[in-house]
Amino acid sequence: MLESKNKVFQNLLKAVSSDDKIDTAPASQQMQQLNERFNYVIQNAQQWEQRLDSAAGGWSNFKDNERVVSEWLTQAESMLVEKHIESKTTIETQKYFFEQVNDRWMNDLVQSAQQLLTTLPAQEQPAVVQSVEQLQSRWKNVLSQAPLHLLKLEFRLDENAFYQSLKDVEKELQLEQQALNRNEDVDSILQRNQQFLLQQDVVPRLERCLQNMQRLAQAHRQQQPGDISLDQAYDNAKSQWQLLSNKLGDMRQTLQQIPAQWQGYHLKFNTWSIG
Repeated sequence: MLESKNKVFQNLLKAVSSDDKIDTAPASQQMQQLNERFNYVIQNAQQWEQRLDSAAGGWSNFKDNERVVSEWLTQAESMLVEKHIESKTTIETQKYFFEQVNDRWMNDLVQSAQQLLTTLPAQEQPAVVQSVEQLQSRWKNVLSQAPLHLLKLEFRLDENAFYQSLKDVEKELQLEQQALNRNEDVDSILQRNQQFLLQQDVVPRLERCLQNMQRLAQAHRQQQPGDISLDQAYDNAKSQWQLLSNKLGDMRQTLQQIPAQWQGYHLKFNTWSIG
């Protein structure tokens, strides 16, 4: 494009070269400057294109890494606010989720941000820095909360199982007491009592729940000395089990004593009759 204009300009110079009244120096100087500027642009265009490609690639890489970290954090934060878990599977799923966190995600984000900053003008850099710092803060907060969160979930799961079993035992004791009040056959009530305790495996289950709660409460206290909420929950559950255990013992003792009392009554009655 400029080459054709140079030819036209040279032809014009030749055409006026015989006329001494025409000063061609300013035009020649202007044309030389234009050529120099054109050559400068041509020489640097490739470099500018590479820089633009690098900046675009930097943005794309940064945004991809930002998305990976942000999506993981959003899911992790939603898990951290869950308070009630109804199955062991859910806890195992969350454990796996937090254990599979990859530090490389955050490292990639930081590195891509650093590379991007080298291509950005000063006024655009603070937004990138702020985004990375906010994600780093959330990342640190999630990783610090996750172990205690999982521990509490496991505790609550055992606690729920404990109180459900406790409720089952209380219901059974009430039914046995009602049967006793109706003067039903004591041997059948005693047999029902034994079958419930053996077949339902209720006492070992309650004791296992208590043992797990005690272990988890101790682990929680070691990590969070100022928080005794799990210790209090364990102590309360242990007290309720002790009360119910005493009721179980009393009921069993009652059921075992009644036949002996009836036997003693009949023996005395027969003695009186003979006398």
